[in-house]
Amino acid sequence: MSLYCLPGAAAQELQIPIAIFTKGHAMPAYGWLLDPKRCIECRACEVACKQWNGVSTDINVRYRRVHVIEYGQFPDVRVQALSLACNHCDNPLCLKACPVKAIWRRDEDGAVLIDQERCVGCRFCEQFCPYDAPQFNMQLRKMQKCTMCYDRIAIGFEPACSSVCPTGALRWGEWDQIRGQGVSQVPGFKSPSTTRPRIRFVAEGWKQAKGSQPQPVVAAAARPGVSV
Repeated sequence: MSLYCLPGAAAQELQIPIAIFTKGHAMPAYGWLLDPKRCIECRACEVACKQWNGVSTDINVRYRRVHVIEYGQFPDVRVQALSLACNHCDNPLCLKACPVKAIWRRDEDGAVLIDQERCVGCRFCEQFCPYDAPQFNMQLRKMQKCTMCYDRIAIGFEPACSSVCPTGALRWGEWDQIRGQGVSQVPGFKSPSTTRPRIRFVAEGWKQAKGSQPQPVVAAAARPGVSV
């Protein structure tokens, strides 16, 4: 189920007790499936994340960020957009690097979280995370990052970021259903071999309609109304 999006103040006031995750049965682990070819760089995921989590717009902290990656060699140069946040890795290096044990993993759903009361802002986690997920809040002097919107999950909704993606580029679901899809790495994403992040990528291109022929690439100078 998807819901977007209570105003930021209301989101902050929404207090979900931890006990809700442990009553009855354990919740499954979750992760993301990203299809880069569908991302149009609208950054709706960034906005939804900031609004739901009440992150101030006057500081350079974005739990989710859209990165534009250029790769390849001329003349085969390509560009793709990657919407990335904390991957809530199975082997989170940030957790191991924290000297005060402020970073911990929820057994119920696998979310890796930062205890703001314990965090001393030493930035060790920032140095060890290969995906630049933990970010230093200059106002609070604390580290912050994506929480997987565990408060939304608790009431049956998906994270704010995936709930507003207009093209279906960013999808979220049970990790057991996602882990076998796509590939583990694409250009611009650091090696997953050590951290084992809970994100997969759709690497296939657009499917060609049956019976259709690929359209030839026309030089810019040959197109009407296009100047070089």
